[in-house]
Amino acid sequence: MLELQLTSGESESFFHLTVTGQLESAHFPMGPDGGGLFCRYDIVAGPDWELVSGLRSAVTQSARTESDYRTVVFNMPVEFTMKSTNPHGWPQIIFSLYGANIWNVETNRGYARVHCPLSGTGSERTIRAPLFIPKYSNLCSAAMSWLSGVNPELRDPKILADGSKHKGLACETYGELVVRLQAISRGSSRMALDWGQTAVDDR
Repeated sequence: MLELQLTSGESESFFHLTVTGQLESAHFPMGPDGGGLFCRYDIVAGPDWELVSGLRSAVTQSARTESDYRTVVFNMPVEFTMKSTNPHGWPQIIFSLYGANIWNVETNRGYARVHCPLSGTGSERTIRAPLFIPKYSNLCSAAMSWLSGVNPELRDPKILADGSKHKGLACETYGELVVRLQAISRGSSRMALDWGQTAVDDR
């Protein structure tokens, strides 16, 4: 079981959240539209959250389909610890998938987001996050995108963590990311926080 120790002199008004797991694979019902796929993830949280350890963002290796033409395996580890004074702005992970098109030009292959699981018994949770690709609302731009094989991209994918910032975004869904995560908190009982699940040792 993962354990977190408070450093000397650190205020007990914080609680810690450790998230571990991996980005396992991307699954496409009829296979991916291109090759050489890679994925970037970004951790997004509210203003009261502070990253204590781990990477805020990382990029996988380039991968292709193998025995199963519908699945691209990444097995990218995800591990980080954050601390906060309250649960508001619970951490989310934004995934951005990229790959080469038929012209061998790198383009966006979809975005996905997941909320980090609540702290519980430490059991791993499998999340299947739909991939969605932004689309042009203008017919002429959409035709040029189809001819060139280049999909529109978000300037800052982290806006997906805030529903008020991407209202009206035209998109289509194709495929999903398979993510395995588990979370363990430390210090939440001192702050009278109850996740509604079986608590781990929180002494």
